[in-house]
Amino acid sequence: MLLFATLLSFTACGSDNDEPDDVKLSKSSYTLYHEGTAMIQGSNLSNLSWNPDNEFVATVKNNVITANYVGKTVVKSSTKNLSFTVEVKPKYSLYKEPDLDWTATKTSIKKKYGTPYKETSSGFMYETSNSKVPYMVLLFEGEKISSYTMVCQISSAEELVDFLLERYAPVQVDETNLSAVFIHGYGKINNPRIDYMVGMQYNSTVKGITVSYVKYNGSKSTSLDDMNFGSTFKDVEKMTSNISVLR
Repeated sequence: MLLFATLLSFTACGSDNDEPDDVKLSKSSYTLYHEGTAMIQGSNLSNLSWNPDNEFVATVKNNVITANYVGKTVVKSSTKNLSFTVEVKPKYSLYKEPDLDWTATKTSIKKKYGTPYKETSSGFMYETSNSKVPYMVLLFEGEKISSYTMVCQISSAEELVDFLLERYAPVQVDETNLSAVFIHGYGKINNPRIDYMVGMQYNSTVKGITVSYVKYNGSKSTSLDDMNFGSTFKDVEKMTSNISVLR
């Protein structure tokens, strides 16, 4: 009886949903560019499914990794104790994106960036050392930051679009008015939790392109108007009204 029970126990432990015991990964990390793909490397992986911590960065189907947007995520198997990391790296580095600190105040901004090139009651404008993106405009509601805006040369428009597309998901594009809205999120790729949004629009005042970063306000709509990009762009135009160096 003891021998029979031992044999039953051994048989039950060895089944594991008909998956072989020698399931293993031969690579623990992958580095890809936006929209790139890679096959997961290992042995006996055909019956496994995978769950990325952040599908906004990468998704996995049939053991193929697809890179979505710049960032890092950990991918875990659903039935085995296996995991690997995926990093989606940027190809384009048009400008250094602002540190999006939504708790920043006028005082902390001046402490961080110094004296503004131009200052009004509602915002600061700083010159940068980047000839393609020569200005940064910061707008405030009272004392608290409300948006970060980069002012780009029209000659860098194509590079700017590539720069934004590898980092953010487009949700609205208006080619006629040269405007677009992008989201940054995390979680499920088909229903991400949005943390901030990016609006792009041609600025006729300076004949350049403004790219504004605003905190997501929870609106179900992600249009330019509902995300207050319209008022942001108008305030940026006022701040940049005397600039004539853009081309």
